[in-house]
Amino acid sequence: MNLEDLKASPSAVVTVAQAASVFGVDVRTVTRAIQKGELPALRLGRRVLIPRLPLLACLGVSGDGDLAETSDPRRRSDGSKGASVAPAQG
Repeated sequence: MNLEDLKASPSAVVTVAQAASVFGVDVRTVTRAIQKGELPALRLGRRVLIPRLPLLACLGVSGDGDLAETSDPRRRSDGSKGASVAPAQG
């Protein structure tokens, strides 16, 4: 999966492996980011899923494929704080 696939996807969530593919990193790197709270995730039984729209926000892309208005995905356009999504530390 690449960024274009992620933007075009009708799914509300992606797998850890799909997110790793978009970021171009190993699955373990995404798993550590989730454990540290750097990426939002949902646990359904044994599966870990990442909400697609917050993932796009982490990448600086809005849900419609445009660049996000702000460089801080935790801020909404009205100035209030949105979901607690920490940017990845590199």
